[in-house]
Amino acid sequence: MKKVYTIGISGPSCSGKTTVARILRQVLKHTVIVYQDDFYKPDSEIPIDEKTQLANWDCPGSVNFDQLAECIHYAREHEGRLPAGHDSKEESNIHDGSSLVNKEILAELKNKILEPLISDDKVFVVVDGFMLYWDERVSQLLDCKIFVTGSYATLKSRREERQGYHTAEGYWVDPPGYFDLIVWPEHVKQSHHNKTMTHLFTIDTDENSIEETTLKVSNYLCKEL
Repeated sequence: MKKVYTIGISGPSCSGKTTVARILRQVLKHTVIVYQDDFYKPDSEIPIDEKTQLANWDCPGSVNFDQLAECIHYAREHEGRLPAGHDSKEESNIHDGSSLVNKEILAELKNKILEPLISDDKVFVVVDGFMLYWDERVSQLLDCKIFVTGSYATLKSRREERQGYHTAEGYWVDPPGYFDLIVWPEHVKQSHHNKTMTHLFTIDTDENSIEETTLKVSNYLCKEL
């Protein structure tokens, strides 16, 4: 019987959470990523912001948290396997920086820092999403909770450099001003509850490089799991 560990990696859009998740998958022997973005509702059901009349992809009403929780629970009960028919659109979004980490850091992670966690009897379900801890059902399914963040200026710059996102029914491109009108205000609103959480490991990617972020997250996981 394999032991399944669930790791939540949350944070605002473009903070680096997918980068960390995919680096961990490169190093840990048996790892699957569950992306919150794969549980967006159909494009036609995304709430419309009353003030701007823009589709609000960053509010809780845009995500089917019931299905996300069911997927995580299934993976926990089935040694990391995902439900039949699960199809990740998010894997097609390759704007993360996981391919930029150097080989020396990957070797250090595999052979030193994360070595105690690498074995055939351990499976890791990494859950990546910007509102993981907002939903109590999802939050309770996670053994470790990590929050990757950055400054307003950094997050805005990274977001506006992206070309767009694959969605359930097509492809989304931010309209002009979308970060200031929707993304940042929703992040501020939804992240207030983080201040009341215990056992939340927070790391700022303004202050830490990709390598430093991954090393610190890995050290935290070894202490907690």
